[in-house]
Amino acid sequence: MRYPVGLSALGLVAACAHAQAGQVEPTVSTLQSIDVQGHTDKGLVGQRVGVGAFRDQSIMDVPATINVATRDLLDAQADVSLYDVLRNTAGVTRQQLSGEVFDNLSMRGVTLDNRSNYRLNGSLPLLNLTELPLEDKERVEVLKGVSALYYGYTAPGGVVNMVTKRAGNQPVTTLGLSIDNNGGTIGQLDVGRRFGDHQQYGARFNLAGGSLQSPVDGIDGDKRMASAALDWRVNDRLNLRADLEYFRKKLGEQSVITQPAAKNGSIELPRMPDPSKRLSPDWADFVAHGGNVLLHADYAVSAQWLATLEAGRADLTRDRRAFTEIRNYNPLTGRGTLAGNRQSAASWNNQNLRAELFGSFATGAVGHELTIGAAQTKSNQDQTVTGQFTGAQNLYDPITVPWLPVTKTTVTPALNAVDRGLYVTDRMSFSEHWQTILGARYTRYTSDQGSNHYKASKTTPLAALIYKFNPRLMAYASYATGIEQGDRAPNTAINVNEALPPSISKQKEVGLRWQPSDRLLLSSAVFDIDRAASYVNDSGLFVQSGRLRYRGIELNAQGQLSHDWSLQFSTQYLQARFRDISTALEDKTPENTPAVTASLFAEYAVPVVPGLALNGGLYFTGRRPLNNANQGYIDNYTLVGLGARYATQMLGKRVLWQLNVENATDKRYWAATGNNRLAMGLPRTAKLTVKIDL
Repeated sequence: MRYPVGLSALGLVAACAHAQAGQVEPTVSTLQSIDVQGHTDKGLVGQRVGVGAFRDQSIMDVPATINVATRDLLDAQADVSLYDVLRNTAGVTRQQLSGEVFDNLSMRGVTLDNRSNYRLNGSLPLLNLTELPLEDKERVEVLKGVSALYYGYTAPGGVVNMVTKRAGNQPVTTLGLSIDNNGGTIGQLDVGRRFGDHQQYGARFNLAGGSLQSPVDGIDGDKRMASAALDWRVNDRLNLRADLEYFRKKLGEQSVITQPAAKNGSIELPRMPDPSKRLSPDWADFVAHGGNVLLHADYAVSAQWLATLEAGRADLTRDRRAFTEIRNYNPLTGRGTLAGNRQSAASWNNQNLRAELFGSFATGAVGHELTIGAAQTKSNQDQTVTGQFTGAQNLYDPITVPWLPVTKTTVTPALNAVDRGLYVTDRMSFSEHWQTILGARYTRYTSDQGSNHYKASKTTPLAALIYKFNPRLMAYASYATGIEQGDRAPNTAINVNEALPPSISKQKEVGLRWQPSDRLLLSSAVFDIDRAASYVNDSGLFVQSGRLRYRGIELNAQGQLSHDWSLQFSTQYLQARFRDISTALEDKTPENTPAVTASLFAEYAVPVVPGLALNGGLYFTGRRPLNNANQGYIDNYTLVGLGARYATQMLGKRVLWQLNVENATDKRYWAATGNNRLAMGLPRTAKLTVKIDL
């Protein structure tokens, strides 16, 4: 199937031209006082975004696919992990892991880079190598597609932006306690205040922690987090913000399962083991801690010009990890080999600096919103020593595995990468209907790891055309190129851990967005992504050759349908194929890439019982290839989530009681594949939460 992106764009332009748009006097925007007091979201609809080149823009001015998960949605679903949030976004799937220790994700079929595709407040690159806390986040934004103009080296699937809670006009003091049916208990405190003679100071503090108990027998642990979001309106011109965050998690890690070898070109999967039984040794723990610091300053040079400075650092240390997988097993009896590796004190850090100037002015009849910026990101990974071990295990009747000695040790050299960029964008308004955005980024990138040294310099453009039928209905067509870090060779390749050279990706997209009211948003998009292909060749080497094409259609709806009904819906059809490859992979689908994904979450406020709301969600993931050769598939599945919330008054305080059930049907399913591995989905979990506003 070929999507007529070019024809769609021409049809869109022709339809827009029919609107008889006249010229109007250009307007020069006056900078509004900078909002440091929180969000403008209404229910399930995000009104503004803070990601990429569209920071602090109305969602109706963004010529790209944007999905916003508001705090209302996170609370209604009692979300804990990033995947809990992003399952509401079409085209997001887990990769290799079940997600219990952290989420390794793909978007639009492209695996996201865990060191560059996740951002804090639109800026700091987070290290998504452990569970990132949600307790202190106001919303999660997803900008899909190529984002290199603002963020430099990123995978073209999209960028996930986590926005912190801030102090608003109303004081906040909320105590929370969650208990699940497995025995896990998490407490939380959220406090926000504004103070000073003119309320110029703001502080929002979040604390959370407690015990973790997995639905998998024998897997437990604990976690904790603490954060502070501070702001200071120094005067009418200068605003300062600081975000500080610390988190730690310890949890046993379930084994993954190696895919069986292909026979006659086909892979037959083993019978699904009991997902509630632990396959990994009781000493196979995942222990990690980290922290993020982001400093931000805005200075209004004049009524039309704003200067911004940012500096941040993200740190992560895995104190201990024992990753295990079951190999060479008998599919009938389950007897096989447990193989794994141990690491201690593996560390990563990202450091970023950004300086930016934004202003508005007019040239004749054309209004301009100009952004000029410079950014630098340094990414470092310390040398890691990995010890390998093996032992016996059974898929269907697990045995207790004693401590296993290391039989082989490998050393991964330290990685040091620097991404420097200069960028400019200009949003030009020609009338009340027509806008264009033109931009470009010049990037210089260096990467050093052992004997591998890469240098690259590239200019990547962005162009978009926007037509506004009226303030609530807009259409757009956009084109962008990006540059991404080369993929890293998997452990199934001869050149394991080798980083391939940087490569260029391109994206075309046409979309339509309609906001019939402040509380309802509908959108659609057709997209086409072209990027370099990486795979293990017939000689066992991980190489970069040929192209990957991702063509898809996406539909989204979120908001309030009536006084009682709210809805979040998203679906995507994706055709992903290898192209221009002189191997058997030509026209194959990349591993772990479903053609169809969809989600539907709805909540009903029961009118006859004030304060009571019932909700439910359906989350569908289509079948996915086990490998790039498409020699087998994991089945599609639909997960069901159920919930109920009741808000009341007790002793003059608002109290919220909430029950959520995940995987309500207790379905057994393969949650992820990739890199020759299989990961099982988790059994049913029920969680009771109570929150008190003091």
